[in-house]
Amino acid sequence: MKKILGCLLCLLASWSASAKQLQIPLAKLTSLPVLVLKCTSDEQGIEIPMSERWDVKAVTVDMQYVSSVNLIGDLSQLAVKINGVSVAQYKLNPKAPEARVKVNIPLIYLKQGYNTLRFQVAQHFTTKECESPCSPDLWTNINMQDSILNIEYEDKPIPLKLSAISEYLFDPKTYPEANVHFVVEDRSADILTYAAIASSGIARRYNYRKVLFTMSPQLKPGVDNVLLGRSSFVSKFLAPFNLSLGSVEGGYLKIFPLPAEGGAYDVTHALLAVSGEKFDHVKIAAETLASISFAYPGSQELNSFEFSLPKVPPYGGRSVIIANKTYTFKTMDFDTTTFQGVNPVGKDLVFRLPADFVIQQNRSAKLVLNFAYGAGMREDSSLNLIINGKIVRAVSFDKKSGDFLQNYEIDIPAYLFKPGRNIIAFGVELHPNLKECDIKLMGNLFLTIFENSTFTFPDMPHFVELPKLELFMLNGFPFTRWPDGFESMIYIADKSDESVAAALNIVGLMSQKNSFPLLNIQIGLTPPKDWKGDLITIGTSKALPAEMREKSPLRTSKTSLVPYPIIHGWEGESSLSFVRQDSSLGDGRGLLMQFESPYQTGKTIMSLVADNPPDLLRLSEAMLDDGVQGQIFGDLSLVEFVLPKNKVSSMTVNEKKFTTGKMGNISQIESFLYANPYIYYVLMGVLILLFAYAIYIMLKRYRASRKLGQAQTKE
Repeated sequence: MKKILGCLLCLLASWSASAKQLQIPLAKLTSLPVLVLKCTSDEQGIEIPMSERWDVKAVTVDMQYVSSVNLIGDLSQLAVKINGVSVAQYKLNPKAPEARVKVNIPLIYLKQGYNTLRFQVAQHFTTKECESPCSPDLWTNINMQDSILNIEYEDKPIPLKLSAISEYLFDPKTYPEANVHFVVEDRSADILTYAAIASSGIARRYNYRKVLFTMSPQLKPGVDNVLLGRSSFVSKFLAPFNLSLGSVEGGYLKIFPLPAEGGAYDVTHALLAVSGEKFDHVKIAAETLASISFAYPGSQELNSFEFSLPKVPPYGGRSVIIANKTYTFKTMDFDTTTFQGVNPVGKDLVFRLPADFVIQQNRSAKLVLNFAYGAGMREDSSLNLIINGKIVRAVSFDKKSGDFLQNYEIDIPAYLFKPGRNIIAFGVELHPNLKECDIKLMGNLFLTIFENSTFTFPDMPHFVELPKLELFMLNGFPFTRWPDGFESMIYIADKSDESVAAALNIVGLMSQKNSFPLLNIQIGLTPPKDWKGDLITIGTSKALPAEMREKSPLRTSKTSLVPYPIIHGWEGESSLSFVRQDSSLGDGRGLLMQFESPYQTGKTIMSLVADNPPDLLRLSEAMLDDGVQGQIFGDLSLVEFVLPKNKVSSMTVNEKKFTTGKMGNISQIESFLYANPYIYYVLMGVLILLFAYAIYIMLKRYRASRKLGQAQTKE
């Protein structure tokens, strides 16, 4: 008996050692810090991720909620559902309105992918038949920050087939972040460019999940690794691990289990070889890796011989709409939706506009709705249009018999929209036409918006005033003006592992923002004085070329001219004092700056600066954090790496602006006139006066010639 018990304890200990535990605050899975459930009946929920790489052993939710003290406990309850199945229910006790409960989620109801966790309430504050359905007394709040999702799981073995790249290996449901390690043949510009292309494709597959890239000459245990270089280097590197390439022709990809200590293999993580006989072949392999988007091929290796990219228009990318093009709601991920009952949950139409759109005040976007609503509603029932958080229009349901409307046109002023992400929210108010104590039957209380409704945004000029770091945080602008990174370069001032990894992190950030692989991005290792495009520089304080330091808002040489905000005005404007001093940036912090390129008018340089390579890497990792991104603006941001979260100080230093247009090429005359609109108006006035004077002279001469002709006729 003791032996059996000992074996069980050993098995339990080994399982505990291999099993992993994950704790996720529900606030990390939604934008709402508190989930508010109102009225007599309400249901809301969130999506919880279950990665295909996990063998899930247990899932629980530690839920904290507070309900109204005016509820009737015997008639009020909270139910928890997973994928439509009720798994727990609790009385809402007015004598103990604050409660914490632990909900066990049966694994049988879970699936790989996203699972819908919903909270449903039935709430009552009176036993009378004529209870108001949405009284202010009817509410329950679920604290999403203090409610924790607990997942226990083991890692599954990686399937040794390249189809895993698209559907398994780089899984956006991997939480809380992903880590990928690179081992490359050398630190040449070509090899690092191919690594950037590969990292771009990898980061894009993770969608918005944070991806941290690292690089070193050795494999990194516990994470997926990418081995990139010519076949001669890759074969030599793999030999000590008893791994080998197949027949290498053209670009070559192969997936292996990750070698571990003692000659073993970590079958839960992958080693992905990106190779070829020549440098050009390695590039084809990297482009192939970045492009694999569905489960093909099913083999362990492939040879690719040619790569072609379709014509890429500027300003493409995730959810970006093209001006003057009509989109159906279905195209914009808004399927036919029915809102029903007295407290229906609204729905959003989400899209993005190019970062350099000049929103013209006198233009309008057009919304064409096809919808139907039920009979018996009160006249104050309506569909409310909410543009970026502002209620701007209500559509009244004025027929008591209900109606079906097609091509219902609504013009929305363009100034309500903004470059970057925009939200058109549909808020629904449905009220039955009943007296206080009438029997309430809600089946006819509905609104259906059909997916063939359309949205059109008018054409706008692409012309923007820079520097504006916040535009980079929107979608990587201006480096993603062409979605594939055409005419953009990353200049790495040193070849340290940390600086190169920082470059890969920035490439991954831009790829995720725009959802397009940067197949034409370039890596440079020498001062790019002949570069005519947009440029990202990554280097220590002393490594940047002198011409860049002279144009940067904070000169990071030994003798620095440092700006200090004195008076803060509207919209972040500040009055600055400047102090010339001998100082340094210091450890544990980094600078992000943006300024006009000294090499080409209208082109942009964005610079990541720190005093040492490890801080450069930390700066790039901090830029992946949503909280940091939201605080970056202007032309200068100082990021301090402190706990519990990074501290960001942003400002606009240079009063002199520069402009850029659709293709990034703006003449000095155009730039000057844009920056000085009054001179433009004066010139226009002068031209109008000259034109009027020319017409006056012509008319005068015509009149004189006519009089002369009349005089000759009389003679």
